[in-house]
Amino acid sequence: MARLLIQQHPLATLMLQDPTHGLSAVPVPMIWGADKNKPDQWWVEGHMARSNQNTEALVSGKAGQVLVQFSGPGAYVSPRHYDVSKSVPTWNYVTVQIHGRVQIIDHPLEKDTLLKRLIATQEPAYARDWSGLPADRDGKLLGSIIGFRIPVERCVLKVKLSQNRSEGERSRILAHQRKGSYEEQVLARWMTLLAQR
Repeated sequence: MARLLIQQHPLATLMLQDPTHGLSAVPVPMIWGADKNKPDQWWVEGHMARSNQNTEALVSGKAGQVLVQFSGPGAYVSPRHYDVSKSVPTWNYVTVQIHGRVQIIDHPLEKDTLLKRLIATQEPAYARDWSGLPADRDGKLLGSIIGFRIPVERCVLKVKLSQNRSEGERSRILAHQRKGSYEEQVLARWMTLLAQR
């Protein structure tokens, strides 16, 4: 489920303790990858502008361990769906937190490959256009970013989807969310997925 959440919600928040800038939270699109021979040893990877204030801490290793959070859908849950009317509202959500240490990817060919992997998850047809960029422009673009990979040392999937409620309550919540906002509809799909496991 963690990898599925990352695929569906790739904009992550990279959190680090920067010796110069203090505690920082940087939005970064990321994807996951794994060695075919060792699928349990996986990672998340992305890139950021070389001019980003936190780049130095990442490149130097001074940031140490970082935390990456992928936030999936979340929505308010009204107590009117519960069996007992004297209940309180709550919030359902799905998130995954990745802990690890940053490995810098700064060779132009490796960065190009990293960007192609990212593009392939979002717009596979654009890969041909990316390959057709003029060499000097391509070089400037690659020079203006750093790539990075974070091998997963610890992965924490947090799923709060009314699992603690009765079957009837979950059915009412699910029916409401299926007709609700876009966010609620996405959450309903996650509730259905959880019920199938």
